[in-house]
Amino acid sequence: MKALREDRRSLAVQVRDRIWHEVEAGVLHAGEKLPSEQDLAARFGVSRATVREALKIMEEERVVLCRHGVGRFLAPDPASVLTDEMTRLKSVTELTRGLGISPTTKVISLREEPADDLVSSRLDLEPSSPVVVVERVRQAKGEPVIYTVDYFARHVVPGPLRAEEFEGSLFAQMEEKWGLQLVYAKTVISAILLDSETCQRIGVPEGIPWLMMEEIVLDAQDRPQLYSNDYHRGDKMQFRVLRHRR
Repeated sequence: MKALREDRRSLAVQVRDRIWHEVEAGVLHAGEKLPSEQDLAARFGVSRATVREALKIMEEERVVLCRHGVGRFLAPDPASVLTDEMTRLKSVTELTRGLGISPTTKVISLREEPADDLVSSRLDLEPSSPVVVVERVRQAKGEPVIYTVDYFARHVVPGPLRAEEFEGSLFAQMEEKWGLQLVYAKTVISAILLDSETCQRIGVPEGIPWLMMEEIVLDAQDRPQLYSNDYHRGDKMQFRVLRHRR
């Protein structure tokens, strides 16, 4: 493993990753009290301030819980919160596999319909152009964690629509089988609550916060190829973004 001082990331992020590595290796266990800041600083060869910053990051990620006057504890199931960086365009399948899980996909609905004004504008189509609508649920460890609704022009799909073709990565399907090139996306992220009917359809309790990513995926010629509404379950998933002041 690379020494902390040789790693180009901030020391706090490196310490956070070392602590997480000890969780994955079984050195630290879910629900147990963490060593003191002083002990962790000595273990990793950094200052207590660096350890404190690393633990703060983990508190924000809900992996570490702070009990004032008692100490810091690992969450009862720290691995239940799936964390991903948002710096690269990924399909939902790529995202979940990158988190070390093999997702199961349930196709709730697959249909062809005329594009409404919103969808036609997002895909740069004529009003009422035929589009394919795919609703799917991704499960991790037996629980629904991502609900997606995808729209794309009907003419890009050769032949009849088959639900089994949409049980894997839609990006892979579009690129490898339909010959499309997906290069970048324009994304708007909002915090929402799903309505009761949708919660019932996908099998989740009401009242859970979701991160909705409204996304238009474009090709190298800046043509929209896919319009997606991806809903990420807020109590099971989170995303990290590295932001620079300049």
